Amino acid sequence: MRVRDVGLALVLWAALPPALTAQTTPAPDTIRVVPANSPDSSAYHDLSKAVAAARDGGVIELDPGVYDLTPEAYVENTCGNCEAESTQVHASVGLVVTGKNIRIVGAGDRAAANDAGHRGAVIRTHAGYGILFENCQECALLGVTVTEGRRDTAQNATDAAIVVKESSVAIEGCTLESNIGDSIVVAHTKVGIMGIAGREGARIHATGNRIERNSWDGIALYRGAQATIEGNVIDGVDLARGARVGGGRGVGIGVTWNATADIRGNLVKRYWKGIGAFMDAQVTVEDNVVEQVATWGLTLWDAGRGHPSGTFTRNVVYRSGACGASVIRAKNEPPAPGRFVDNVLVQTGQDPRYDSGEPYCFQEPIARHAVPDSFIIAENVQFGNRVPGNHPAPGDLDEKEFRAKLETIRIAHARWPALMQSEFWATYGSPKP
Repeated sequence: MRVRDVGLALVLWAALPPALTAQTTPAPDTIRVVPANSPDSSAYHDLSKAVAAARDGGVIELDPGVYDLTPEAYVENTCGNCEAESTQVHASVGLVVTGKNIRIVGAGDRAAANDAGHRGAVIRTHAGYGILFENCQECALLGVTVTEGRRDTAQNATDAAIVVKESSVAIEGCTLESNIGDSIVVAHTKVGIMGIAGREGARIHATGNRIERNSWDGIALYRGAQATIEGNVIDGVDLARGARVGGGRGVGIGVTWNATADIRGNLVKRYWKGIGAFMDAQVTVEDNVVEQVATWGLTLWDAGRGHPSGTFTRNVVYRSGACGASVIRAKNEPPAPGRFVDNVLVQTGQDPRYDSGEPYCFQEPIARHAVPDSFIIAENVQFGNRVPGNHPAPGDLDEKEFRAKLETIRIAHARWPALMQSEFWATYGSPKP
């Protein structure tokens, strides 16, 4: 199901399971919204009022144009990424969506809305929590651009273009871009604005989105959040890190505490760090490309106390500053720690500043810091990697053998359009369907 389908509202309705359709009206109301300066008097001119007016099963259809939100104060008694979950957090929110089967859809030329330079319906949130789905079941955001978030001054606020709490939400065909925040505030808080933040009780299906030039993690999942993350382009653009304010700070995709995720077919590029599972997270990471990252590409990290579990298969890490991947799980206890098999690591360890192994990982294609006996590392493909002293990495193949072993990965990656945009496949030959 793609946002650009002409009959989207009807397709979405038809796709609902029988048990759910039986509980809602046969033809959900459609509320049309136009930009504030539109002369059209037959539609809503205020997106917030339209959302407030929507009934369960309703579709809120946005005409092409710019929609500016007015932020409001938001106080929550739980914190997504604090040591103590019961920490009060003060933030701002642009739009709150609650209810059941509420769809916000970018109308007009949906195909063009996802092309560069033609963004369709653009929501400028001016808030830390740009669009907050809270207690919203089977809801969706489809084919819109969300931009111009404002970083909250509270460091514990999980600011993002889209925040999901106690809700099940599909986020498809959207562009989440240029949520940077004021440079002084970001420098003070040290954290910026994410693309998507999954909080407690979140169930997210994020598919076919472009998450570009945001000042913190591309997608972050915290306590109890669950997500399927497929076919997205997550591009930091600026590759900012440390104190520098810009896009690409943080982690491309980060799963932490006890969150879970299936992560497939995504392109993560120009980020500080790639895809990571932290603490007690459980992840399946398959068929992704991570490239041009400042430090590590993939990691499983217990933070000295957790039991993360990760299956990493057929991923590519290309041109990383530090290690290609690292495994740091000290305890060989349930759940099963996972495996790292059939991955490709090319031109890792390129930044000599990390040759000491600090502060990220041993400067190796696969850094084995703490590997449980049951964690399998096998059949990975290495080429052109660097280790301290500018030596070739042990285990690297010559180019002929390397290219031959790419064929299996090539076939697997061919089904993911996002991966065809990678520099890796542009360099080593795009997969053929």
